[in-house]
Amino acid sequence: MERLAQLSSPVALAVGLLSAAAAVALAVRGPISGLDLALTVTAVAFVSTTLVGMAVLRTSPGNLVGWILLVAGAVMPLSVFGQVISDATYVFGRPAIPGLVAVNLIVGFASVFGIPLVALFGLLLFPDGRLAAAGTLPRRRTSWLARTCWVMMAGLIAYSLLSPSLLNTTADPAPANPIGVPPGAIGLVFVLAIGPVSAMTWAHLFGRARAAGTPDQRRALTLAAAAGACVPVAFLTCLATGLAGGDTAQIGVIENAGAVAIAAASWFGIIRYGLFDSRAVLSRTLLYGSLTVVVVGIYLAASTLLGRLFAGGVPAVVAAGLAALAVLPLRDLLQRRVNRLVFGLRDDPLAAFGLLGVRLDTAAAPEEVLPAVVRTVGEALRLRYVTIAVGREEMARWGQEVAGARLELDLPFAGESIGRLTVQARDPGEAFSADDRSLLESLASQVSVAARAVALTQALQASRERLVATLEEERRRLRRDLHDGLGPTLAGIALGIDTVRRALPDASQPETADLLTALREEAERAVTDIRRIAYNLRPPVLDEMGLVGAIREHATRLGGATVTVPAPLPPLPAAVEVAAYRIAVEAMTNASRHAPGATIEVSLSVNGRLELLVADAGAGLPPGFQAGVGLRSMRERASELGGECVLDPREPHGTVVRASLPLEAVPS
Repeated sequence: MERLAQLSSPVALAVGLLSAAAAVALAVRGPISGLDLALTVTAVAFVSTTLVGMAVLRTSPGNLVGWILLVAGAVMPLSVFGQVISDATYVFGRPAIPGLVAVNLIVGFASVFGIPLVALFGLLLFPDGRLAAAGTLPRRRTSWLARTCWVMMAGLIAYSLLSPSLLNTTADPAPANPIGVPPGAIGLVFVLAIGPVSAMTWAHLFGRARAAGTPDQRRALTLAAAAGACVPVAFLTCLATGLAGGDTAQIGVIENAGAVAIAAASWFGIIRYGLFDSRAVLSRTLLYGSLTVVVVGIYLAASTLLGRLFAGGVPAVVAAGLAALAVLPLRDLLQRRVNRLVFGLRDDPLAAFGLLGVRLDTAAAPEEVLPAVVRTVGEALRLRYVTIAVGREEMARWGQEVAGARLELDLPFAGESIGRLTVQARDPGEAFSADDRSLLESLASQVSVAARAVALTQALQASRERLVATLEEERRRLRRDLHDGLGPTLAGIALGIDTVRRALPDASQPETADLLTALREEAERAVTDIRRIAYNLRPPVLDEMGLVGAIREHATRLGGATVTVPAPLPPLPAAVEVAAYRIAVEAMTNASRHAPGATIEVSLSVNGRLELLVADAGAGLPPGFQAGVGLRSMRERASELGGECVLDPREPHGTVVRASLPLEAVPS
């Protein structure tokens, strides 16, 4: 099978290229109808289908989908060429070429293995060439669908040969078929049935996409199913138009475009998702396929131009020599372009480092740096999976890991390894070359600097959060001790002094009475200082009424504010309570100051984090608004705990402050 694929691939490519080139030459020479011109464009595009089939067969010679794409890519340009040359005679009255009827019959027979083959077996067997149950179709019904496709192909072949009139022309009436028989017209039923049957094969492909084992396979098959939908839609549209008495000839362009879309989706699936594990093969196929197209194009252009300039006095070998000479400088250029398309920036380290630098510059926050790094490395080198781990913690991940070999690289910093960069090639069986390893090791050296900076930033933020949380918890304890311990003690001392002073006889020992009065005043001042210190440590209203009650109490003082709490809040850390209260008070105060009389809505909820929202129905933010001290203070309070606070416009008017604060304790 492998030997057959090797022999068949260049033949199919040559047939497709020469047929497309001949159709283009006839179109340029004219006359030609608009429909034939559109079909000629699709014939050129269909060469890509052959290239994709070649790529699949190079890796999996037994994959029937590769054979279907290879054959369809060859016969569709041939079919278009046959229609253009037939219309030139039967429609525009140009002299007929010898054996035109035989050409029409052969091309009509071959066309069955173009769009119909793709619509039936191409969609049914995609992508591995095997018949399998998928979606809502059990195995038994899938086998029934396959047998239906076989019957359809047999009926279409019989109709292409035995139809009473020639098919591969738009002439009206169509010329008679010398081997046609009257019952052959019954084969039209099979043409009409392509739409419903192809819709079933498309549904089968869509079911396989939904049942795919890995996310990459699911995305690739979904993309192919989306592209393949063009085929049944075109045939069903043709059926509906024909039943309504309309002209169905123009819909053939959509049918051709649908098959090209399937090939394009397969090609994208190979490059982006490793659909057929064929990237190395695809690189060579695209390179030599492109060179072949260039050679044929230059040969046709040169032979036509030289023939007109020298009236046929220049042999065709001169045109062939010009085409061969043009290929020499183009090969390296095409090789670089194809390699970048398939393998990314592996051959251009400078561009890879440049792209990494740009992505790092555009990362707005520390938490965005490493995700940008793994995404850049994965996209630039066309990898399947990239992850960065610092210590034992995974910091960022891109792509989806599958079974297969992977490459782990140390992240060196200051003479030691601070983590690991792990990558997996797009094709599970693909090994990294020495150049690939060298580029990845160089990238790892640059990534380690970013990873170290992010790790230090996160450690600093975690330390800051622990400090704030510990500080607020300590303040809550101190306030409770001052309020419940030292404060009552001092008050008791003051009362004791009053008792002693009342027990002294009047007018006796005035110095003692004065001393007791002074002590009483000192005790009162001490109690006042204790209350002031306790209030500054933590708003007393939080301990007296809780967070919700404290916010409602402030809203009542402002007037016009409503506080909504869908569900009771769990016990909150002291730091979270203080930050949420301060942010809410500042936001409500700003709203009442800048939007007097406007409705203010406050909501508190917990969804893994404490979510605070303060919205007003005022005039909104003025043009050129810049954050003041109050907004900066709210943002700082949130960021100290690892949260965030943002101010946004509110639709249709007004402003809204959103704060999100983490509830979990910061690890020590």
